[in-house]
Amino acid sequence: MALHDGEFRIDDELVAGLIARQMPEWSHLSLRRLDTAGTVNVAYRLGEDMLVRLPRHVDFQDGPLRESRWLPEIAPAVPLEIPEYLALGAPTDEYPSPWSVLGWIDGENAVPSALSDTTGATRRLGEFVLALRGVSTDDAPDGNSRGRGLASKDSAFRRYLTLFPNNRDRTEILHIWEACLAALEWDGPPTWYHGDLHSGNLLARDGDVVAVIDFEGCGVGDPSSDLIAAWWMFDADSRPIFRDTIQPDEAQWIRGMGWALYMTVAAIPYYTDSNPEFAAMARRALDQIRAF
Repeated sequence: MALHDGEFRIDDELVAGLIARQMPEWSHLSLRRLDTAGTVNVAYRLGEDMLVRLPRHVDFQDGPLRESRWLPEIAPAVPLEIPEYLALGAPTDEYPSPWSVLGWIDGENAVPSALSDTTGATRRLGEFVLALRGVSTDDAPDGNSRGRGLASKDSAFRRYLTLFPNNRDRTEILHIWEACLAALEWDGPPTWYHGDLHSGNLLARDGDVVAVIDFEGCGVGDPSSDLIAAWWMFDADSRPIFRDTIQPDEAQWIRGMGWALYMTVAAIPYYTDSNPEFAAMARRALDQIRAF
């Protein structure tokens, strides 16, 4: 099912043809489309050890270029696995976007039920955030909107809120948003952030978080957007561990909650029908924010 207006046509025949023409050494391998909650890319498993990712829309086509440049720089500096970049596919007339081949990482989405050691997983993700912030920003790309102030999303937030289900208290949600907007803006040096740390972009094995994937939105700027995991992944028991590990100041913590709230309010009306798994994640995060 298409998630966005104007999506590229992506099917098995297209992907097999792209591999056969551009990476013929892999054309004999099995190819299987994956059913994921991802909103940016269509994913295929190639053989046993590789993953093919193709942006769904023209708005996402810079992602493969960004990952191909920066994943090799980030990987040695962080304590969790991240994808190995293997090849960058070129746009064609039938598929006008760069695309990627990455190393496969075994695991399942790190939803709460997949984590048997929540305390350890919470701390390890916090350590990942700190390590990512320590990566050199020399020649780093400008951040996307999640590296800038929450005020840049105010009009979009209010528009999404008008589309919100009537069974939710819009007045309460708007009050939380305005409190987040009032937090002091980032005045430190720009640092790296992933920008989308939720269960769909984290992998677990044997009950523990082991990998972070999907770096197409990474950049440098205000790092508070990586605090979204506090509400999109964790609860009242584990959230303090995440906070204690990273030790953000109060303003950064509140801005992080603002980014988490923005994502929920954008996702719920947009994906309820087209991507119910992702919408369910957003509803859980909203419940965590409202109870905070």
